[in-house]
Amino acid sequence: MEQTLLILKPDATMRRGVGAAVFEQILNALPDAKLKGFLEIAVPSHLAEKHYAVHEGKFFYPWLLQFIQVGNVLATVLEGEDIVARLREVLGATFVEKASPDSLRGKYGIVGGVNVAHASDEPANAEKEIALWQKEAQLDLSQDGFEAINAYIAKWLETPIVATEQIRQICQDYAREYLNRDIYQSEITELLIEECPDWMEAELSTLANAILGNMDLDRDSDR
Repeated sequence: MEQTLLILKPDATMRRGVGAAVFEQILNALPDAKLKGFLEIAVPSHLAEKHYAVHEGKFFYPWLLQFIQVGNVLATVLEGEDIVARLREVLGATFVEKASPDSLRGKYGIVGGVNVAHASDEPANAEKEIALWQKEAQLDLSQDGFEAINAYIAKWLETPIVATEQIRQICQDYAREYLNRDIYQSEITELLIEECPDWMEAELSTLANAILGNMDLDRDSDR
């Protein structure tokens, strides 16, 4: 049976309500999928580098490493018929701007690669990624992920999601001139504080910095 690796990125895990909503909607959209393992982890540098090794040397590679280490991620493995393609369809196009408004990235992603989650892009890569996370992060596939994920949903689903559109607008404003970065970072941080009561302001400022860092990539390449 086909398997795929799902990783909720820091923009979903730090915004707890987003993470819970994403998990709930994946379970609803893919009711036949089995969930194997559930791991919350601060990604170490060596794992980030191996996970994104295919992109080494590309101009956005340093940002990928930075972003996945901003905060904890949540990882699990989904198993089912044609699960790689089906999960990617639920998530939507990789870049938020190109994702359907009804997709999870369209609903909750911020901008570009600040896109809620990673999912394996094909079965062969899924096998490699799952093996990597088993070895380097001790992702235990013998654990029933369903119970743990439902507990996560129950704990955080009522957390308000109020800032998505406002943060998107701030990113658009910043991209008009790429000036006054500190001001835009502060504005994003203030909005994140409303959604992320269990994180310190300095941690949320780091996330805000990474969000704007993704916008800075536009100066090097159009999406």
